[in-house]
Amino acid sequence: MFSDTLNYFLLAYIWNISVDFTAFKMNVVETTGLAKDALHIYVGVGVYLLCLFVLRPIIKSQGIRSFIALIIVTGIALLGEYLDNRETIESLGLAGLSRDQLIASIRDLINTCLLSYVLFALNKWTTVFRPTNKPTALTRRHKKTDY
Repeated sequence: MFSDTLNYFLLAYIWNISVDFTAFKMNVVETTGLAKDALHIYVGVGVYLLCLFVLRPIIKSQGIRSFIALIIVTGIALLGEYLDNRETIESLGLAGLSRDQLIASIRDLINTCLLSYVLFALNKWTTVFRPTNKPTALTRRHKKTDY
């Protein structure tokens, strides 16, 4: 009895999140005047950079921190696509998605994740984000007594 009631309230809560997500997304598009594709790019890069910033005091290794941030960006992109197509997936399953819905979802996933993946790859396999030379001191001390 209790678990049925809990499941009902949980499903109602998830339904409200889905409806609120769609309304929130439409409000952001109307308020900013940006295209949905541009907003996907901003969200992907914003989440990636925010994760790098938030995880900095927790995880000291830059490589691990950027990989975890990449996983979080991918997870949020997948969650957003699930919420976009929730009604179709719940009623007909994944096979019920039309070709247009699949193409739109793949495009949204690429727009959300691509730049984060490129930044990750540039950081991991190139020296673009590494200093080219050692910083030099602005003043030189000649003797140990020159404090």
